[in-house]
Amino acid sequence: MLRIEWTTQEPPAGPTRARIVPLTARFTFDAIEARFGRAVRKTLESAPFRGKPGEKFALYREVDGDLEPLCFLGVGDNLGRAEDLRRTAHDAARHVEGLGVHELVLDLQHEDLGIGVKGAELGSLIVQGLELGTYAYSRFLSDPKPHPLEAAVVWSSDAAAAEGITRGRIIAQAIAEARDLGNGPAELVTPTHLAKTAESIVDSLRGEHDVSVTILDREACKARNMGCFLGVAKGSGEPPKFIHLHYEARGQARGRIALIGKGVTFDSGGYSLKPSDGMLDMKLDMCGAAAVLASFRALVRLQVPWNVDVIVAATENMIGPHAYRLGDVLTASNGKTVEINNTDAEGRLTLADALVYAARLEPTLMIDFATLTGACVVALGPRIAGVMTDDDVLAREWLSAADRSGESMWRLPLPKDLKEQLKSKVADMRNTGERYGGALTGALFLSEFTEGRRWMHVDIAGPAMVSKPYGVHPSGASGVPVATILELLSSAELAEGTP
Repeated sequence: MLRIEWTTQEPPAGPTRARIVPLTARFTFDAIEARFGRAVRKTLESAPFRGKPGEKFALYREVDGDLEPLCFLGVGDNLGRAEDLRRTAHDAARHVEGLGVHELVLDLQHEDLGIGVKGAELGSLIVQGLELGTYAYSRFLSDPKPHPLEAAVVWSSDAAAAEGITRGRIIAQAIAEARDLGNGPAELVTPTHLAKTAESIVDSLRGEHDVSVTILDREACKARNMGCFLGVAKGSGEPPKFIHLHYEARGQARGRIALIGKGVTFDSGGYSLKPSDGMLDMKLDMCGAAAVLASFRALVRLQVPWNVDVIVAATENMIGPHAYRLGDVLTASNGKTVEINNTDAEGRLTLADALVYAARLEPTLMIDFATLTGACVVALGPRIAGVMTDDDVLAREWLSAADRSGESMWRLPLPKDLKEQLKSKVADMRNTGERYGGALTGALFLSEFTEGRRWMHVDIAGPAMVSKPYGVHPSGASGVPVATILELLSSAELAEGTP
């Protein structure tokens, strides 16, 4: 954890700390000379730096007899969006690695930055970026090299932003925890490991907060007729675990929210076997579970004004003598039967029983998060999550929370006529439809298990699993959508919508 200070006074310069100065593409050399002197101006004029997003230029300037590392970061048009602020702070922390110092000053005083948020919200976003800029998954490195950054000072005229430091830390820690779970190899992060993680999270919060955890084993799930979840689990030697965490808010809660995360800790595709390249990153198929588990610790620490249930049906999807087959018919806990026409569409089967379980808790609303379909990545690309619900109010509030959090989401439709693709001659439905519109039919399948509750589905198959780093996200698990979950639940009220 970084030592972070927010100040409205210019911090002292020195050789042990780097000054990082974001610049828009509209910066002027006259303004550079006025702030940093003619020598810096002339050096910058001779460089190819023009303030474009991602550009960096570092030099040294003399201050009171010492050489201070000075780095300019290009931010493009402005810092108007949450994602721009997080990325700029992240890039500042990352850049320190090459400067040989352990402290930085993030200088937000230059002209025309166009910072779009103020107060505690600004502080939270900047702190998230700084903390995430030091993240690395190094558990299995024989000689891990810790990030050199130890302390940061943010120089800003907005004194109220300091109020967001604690919140920013909590959110960044939750994102890092979700990343760690996702990045862990499948031999480590098993259903049992997720269950123990859930127990550890609750143990760390007990005493100060009203929290509990329930873990259902295979027999307990059988007693609840979770035939779809257990059908997927049949092929694995790892025992399935059905995980339920609960938080009771202090005082009068605004309602009850259920967060359901897909928890397939490794997905071979079953007998609809994935090719090797497609299977390589399937340890990340539990990023939905990682997000809701990590969010639970943070939402309790933030004392959100809602009672919250976090639910994960955790299993592997493997082949073996007991694995479910193409043509099998599984029965969900609400009695609906499902013909299997693709064993690689297993996540929706595990979520079916999880949604029924959640609905019976009588929540105000339910939201599920899943790396559900490659079709969503085809539709929206690798950086945008697909949001599907018939509730216009809920969709609007979720997308607004995502925008304030710096995470990219886009609403997709739920056309009822596509349910025709899920019809079966031998069961109530099949588990997949046709190739085209696969993200939509996946959500339509899930809608059959919501029991009439207010519900939203978020397909995070693209942004949760990062192949090429971007923004604040390294390769591997990103921790999306933790920040948006916490932003939404921090709201005192969610406007009423329609189930």
